Amino acid sequence: MKKIRVAVIGAGAAGLAALRQLSKYDVFQPVAYEIERQVGGTWIYKDLADDFDPTNINLLAGQSTTSSPPPPHCHSSMYQGLYTNIPKEIMAFPDLPFPQQLPSYPHHTDVLAYLRNYAHQFKLLQYIQFGTMVNSLSRQQIEDKSSWTLTYTDLDSKETTTTQFDAVIVCNGHYCKTSYPDIPDLDQFPGAVTHSHYYREPSIYKDKVVVLMGPGPSGTDIAIELIDTAKEIYLSCHKQPAANLPSKIVVKNTITKLHSNGFVQFEKDPQLVKADCVIFCTGYGYEFPFLTPSCNVTLENQQRRIRPLFMHIFHIDHPTLSFVGICAKIVPFGQFYLQASVVTSVLLNQTPLPSIDEMERDEENDYQDRLATGLQPRHAHFLGVRQWAYNDRLATFINVKNPMSKAIEKTYKYAMGWRQNNILEYRHQNYRIIDEDTFEHVNACKNSNQTSTN
Repeated sequence: MKKIRVAVIGAGAAGLAALRQLSKYDVFQPVAYEIERQVGGTWIYKDLADDFDPTNINLLAGQSTTSSPPPPHCHSSMYQGLYTNIPKEIMAFPDLPFPQQLPSYPHHTDVLAYLRNYAHQFKLLQYIQFGTMVNSLSRQQIEDKSSWTLTYTDLDSKETTTTQFDAVIVCNGHYCKTSYPDIPDLDQFPGAVTHSHYYREPSIYKDKVVVLMGPGPSGTDIAIELIDTAKEIYLSCHKQPAANLPSKIVVKNTITKLHSNGFVQFEKDPQLVKADCVIFCTGYGYEFPFLTPSCNVTLENQQRRIRPLFMHIFHIDHPTLSFVGICAKIVPFGQFYLQASVVTSVLLNQTPLPSIDEMERDEENDYQDRLATGLQPRHAHFLGVRQWAYNDRLATFINVKNPMSKAIEKTYKYAMGWRQNNILEYRHQNYRIIDEDTFEHVNACKNSNQTSTN
């Protein structure tokens, strides 16, 4: 039987999910390319370079007398004090739970250890070429099929190699290409202007006035970390944060201008703030520098929409090119597992894809539905409450049982409620999945040992 050669670009959680599914079938010959020396992707913590000081550089001006620019290659967005913001009981891959002794909200080092164990447990390391950078991916049409030419460089030997594949699964993540808002005179601000991507620990912000923009998980978590060190903390939001924040964090409207004298101006607010540092917690765009024009992949809406994609996975015109892990606001590992299962089923010809016209209509209907419900064009791959119906659809599409059970959905919604109402305490809670429909909450906050079953 002719082997199906499949390239997997990236060996983070999404890449491991792809390898796990492919390795179940002898017909596949998978090869994963990973720029780092270990598995883990975004969960690999890296210190910033010694000469890069995020409190003393305006990244958008590119000038500083005391700090060098950030490295040209992507590094991790992980910071020292990061703990997960969803419970491990629902975050795990369906076929391997986190260690039972860990709390429900483990430290990022525990997640990295879990991913390493996952790769070891299912013998996935044999498929991964570490320290390799994918330079280019191009498509050739051979009769009625696409063939993929991949060129990569070994970072140790500097040797460049070109090889052929029948299919490619892109799993390079989306926490690298920093996004900044369009605000006048960003490059004229005399203080530091950085991104949450470069935040590592709070001590360097001691006695500084810090303005953060973006009320998402990064913005609120970093603001809370700065409470004991920063002099003043302001959180700029386009709408009221979902979580109830400590009083030291002053919520402001959207930033409208950064002045050359160091003042920050907010929408419909006469009070200016003299700030030392502005940290944009404004998310990331997608980036695929290795995709050549022959792949026919376009990035729209500030690099937040990948087209043309069916079900946020398959290239509509060339479906042997697929993407795993691009959706945002999700329970990640289980969804990666499910997406990889769908890709594998299609590559095995077990599940036929709809016609190109049907897939194009599906993509557009999905996008227009988002806009109709108030989402912005940049939210093209944002799921949130949609993730449960999406996961159901994937499972139905390949006729398998959805591993993302009702208990997982219930735990997620319950835990998010705790986060909104008790942002300083929610990570002290512990949970247990009892069965496919039921979970248990053990309240581990101080002075309480209350237990409830849902």
